[in-house]
Amino acid sequence: MERWQFFSVTFLYIAVIGMAILLVANRHEARQLFVQVQTLEKERDRLNSDWSRLKLEQSTQLHHLRIEQRARDSLKMQKPSASAIGVIRE
Repeated sequence: MERWQFFSVTFLYIAVIGMAILLVANRHEARQLFVQVQTLEKERDRLNSDWSRLKLEQSTQLHHLRIEQRARDSLKMQKPSASAIGVIRE
């Protein structure tokens, strides 16, 4: 075998080994990214669930009857009588 053939074969052998190492590294990184995506999707689903629960709670808290009930119970407020109501005209 001539010298240039030896270097060619050696170069190809090193290139194949290098490509194999790069392939393994890329697959490992792809697996890590896939695990990260799954983790983020679970977090997204949990946050969506919390958001829905909070929106429901907000609508319950802001409901007109609930506000009126809290005003009566907590603040001891009551509707004024008809004689206590005055109209202001500008």
